[in-house]
Amino acid sequence: MSELRDLLAVIIFVLVAAAVILAPPLSETPLRAILGFPLIFFAPGYVFIEALFPEREELTGIERLTLSIGLSICIAVFIGFGLNYTPWGIRPGSILLALAGFTLAFTAAATIRRMRCRAGEGVHRPEEGGL
Repeated sequence: MSELRDLLAVIIFVLVAAAVILAPPLSETPLRAILGFPLIFFAPGYVFIEALFPEREELTGIERLTLSIGLSICIAVFIGFGLNYTPWGIRPGSILLALAGFTLAFTAAATIRRMRCRAGEGVHRPEEGGL
């Protein structure tokens, strides 16, 4: 369970950030921006990278950080493009729900991939032979 602590922290962060951003008394405070920036610029890319590279040895910490930030920006842009063609449009509520949904879905994918890697079913290594 300790290897899933970071993913559990992401789930808690997304839920707290969504609650703060949507709650009327808190949504007019600076806390909205403080929690909103990591929700847009870090969390989606982080869980996407964790789903793609579940083993710690595959990337260094700085590589994970930079890829997380870069991919989060790309993910937010593409979610915005997609929302533009929906009836909900590009509104704060729809963006929040789409980003939170994406982040939680890829958190589940990253959890499954990590558990499979820990169980020995994980990543194929070319140096071990075979295809």
